[in-house]
Amino acid sequence: MAKTIVVLGATGIQGGAVAAKFLSLGWKVRGITRNTSSPSAQALSNQGIEVVSADQDDPASLIPAFSGAEAIFAVTNFWEPFLKNYVELSKQGDRAAGKYAAAIEIRRGKAIVDAAANVLQDEGKLERFIWSTLPPFKELSKGKYSYAYHFDAKAEVTKYLQQEKKDLWEKSSLLNMGIYTTNVKESGDAFGLKRKVWLYYYWLRDRGADMIMKNDGSGEWIYHSAGPSAAQHPFVVPTDTGAFVELLVRSPPKQDLLGVSEAVSFVKFFDVWGRAAGKKVTCEEIAVEAHDRARPGGFGRQTAEAVACSAEFGWGDLVLPKDLDSNIKVTSIKEYFESEDWSEYN
Repeated sequence: MAKTIVVLGATGIQGGAVAAKFLSLGWKVRGITRNTSSPSAQALSNQGIEVVSADQDDPASLIPAFSGAEAIFAVTNFWEPFLKNYVELSKQGDRAAGKYAAAIEIRRGKAIVDAAANVLQDEGKLERFIWSTLPPFKELSKGKYSYAYHFDAKAEVTKYLQQEKKDLWEKSSLLNMGIYTTNVKESGDAFGLKRKVWLYYYWLRDRGADMIMKNDGSGEWIYHSAGPSAAQHPFVVPTDTGAFVELLVRSPPKQDLLGVSEAVSFVKFFDVWGRAAGKKVTCEEIAVEAHDRARPGGFGRQTAEAVACSAEFGWGDLVLPKDLDSNIKVTSIKEYFESEDWSEYN
């Protein structure tokens, strides 16, 4: 009889990859979504995935959704409440939106952990709980970088799982997803990639006064890095999420895995992108404060501090996929970039 894996966020980028992977392995996949009638949910159903309605803001709905599962993949979405409320909350200060979204993510994450712990206690059938998390950057940097709420909120849920739900922790593993390669495709401006046309540049001497660099007709692209652009970062092709979760399900519990497809510098990353897209890219380091001025209200500082912390302190003592399986197949950044259409960047 096929085992069952419950996938939260089944219509999202991580959950969708996990659902597809385990469906291909012959598992019974139960996809959790708030709206079972949405086109994306219907698409899952058409693939043979059991689509079940549950809401992370309604903890009681999670228990029946988890019932009977041998494995659970859990992920929360920090950016949904952040971006939805960013404009209004940024008027209250540059930490308001981050704190607001972090509080929601922590509440939802703890509700998921509680529901999984209850199902484990009541049924004893759950074999593996996989929590999609991120490292505690504020802690790793000893307080130097304190705006990376999208990291620290997930890490707070991890701490809750490990310290307060120890029986569940004995059946659990952690997946720390690296920097999405798809950020270039989906949010190039927020990612720091800009056309060298009416480019807001930052003169980082004196008081850091802004200046505008007009169209020079070169058609070149520039990436503004927070932290040394030669520092290595863990990049991940999101479709590899399924391979990472499958690896954790068949490995002993209590793994703290870095979900990385390839670790390279931003210089290398954008060199590969430029070759695939037929573009010339220059990487330049600018201060976190410059990112903050470009996107005020906390958004620019939050994303910039995450990159700067990654460059300076790394991601902590995490296991690599090849440490658990030397034969695991992941996607190179070259393979990903060459699979996409970059004509919109002309």
